[in-house]
Amino acid sequence: MLGAGLAQSSASVLARSIFSRRAVSMASTYIRSMHPKTAIRPERSAIERILRSGWVAQLKIHGHRAQIHIPADKAKKMLVYTRQGTVHKQKLSPEMVSELHRLFLPRKDWNVIDAEWLKPEDKLFVFDFIKKEGELLSQFTFPERWRMLPREFISPRITVLPLIKNVEQCLEILSQEKPHAEGLVFKSRSRAGFSDTSIIRCRR
Repeated sequence: MLGAGLAQSSASVLARSIFSRRAVSMASTYIRSMHPKTAIRPERSAIERILRSGWVAQLKIHGHRAQIHIPADKAKKMLVYTRQGTVHKQKLSPEMVSELHRLFLPRKDWNVIDAEWLKPEDKLFVFDFIKKEGELLSQFTFPERWRMLPREFISPRITVLPLIKNVEQCLEILSQEKPHAEGLVFKSRSRAGFSDTSIIRCRR
């Protein structure tokens, strides 16, 4: 009887261990992505210099940073992390979930994108691809990751921010008062991964 009890207990522990490992493997945890620690002035000479040095610009949207984890299994919930790695309290709308499934659903595992989320407007401005079908894209440069994002689509809720390589375009953006736009960010064309030294802020 004792042997049977031990066997039953061991089987129970084993079952819990297997379940625990499966639960861990199914989770998608926050990935630390790059965040600007330095800035340049919104002046022609500074912008010309950084573009000549091998950087590219994107519009800087003032919203809530949202790292969105999209599972291949639509029955699983998407995870939306803040820049600090906590889960956003506000949930994605059903319409936004539908659009994310339409545009970013992986064939396997998880896709992870980085975006600015305008919560009251229910809009996302996507600017980076962090993980694709379970593969962390840290071996790629920012332009290489950006080219993996879908761009040939029309959506009322999701926009992929374009790359800006021209000084005149940068100056035009900085001169305009656009809602939710607070300037530019410049990102290295040559450095792989998500280092903070690969991104520079430029506020108007």
